[in-house]
Amino acid sequence: MDSNDRTNAQSRTLAEVGAQLVQARRKAAGLVHASGADLSPQERDWFGRPCLAELDPPPTPHLCGCGDYRGSGGEEPCLNSWTDFTGPDFGTGSPTRICEHTEFEHAQI
Repeated sequence: MDSNDRTNAQSRTLAEVGAQLVQARRKAAGLVHASGADLSPQERDWFGRPCLAELDPPPTPHLCGCGDYRGSGGEEPCLNSWTDFTGPDFGTGSPTRICEHTEFEHAQI
């Protein structure tokens, strides 16, 4: 199915699924942090650092779809691009976004 053929209900469902995945990542990061485990760089790469930033609605929830932080660290913005299938620009010819969130706004495991 082409993403242009999705109904509003389907788009909302996908946004909700994305929100649940982000919540699961946050919970996993919290568990690792609470355990005091020191992860190796390979383990951190396996878990990844998906963006957890929430974007302005509509719709709600509207989360950044960046899969992994790509920047020079710290307050430097992430330069990943991603396709926002649920955002307000979808359907107007501009669903591609650049993340632009800082490393801190991505999952820290």
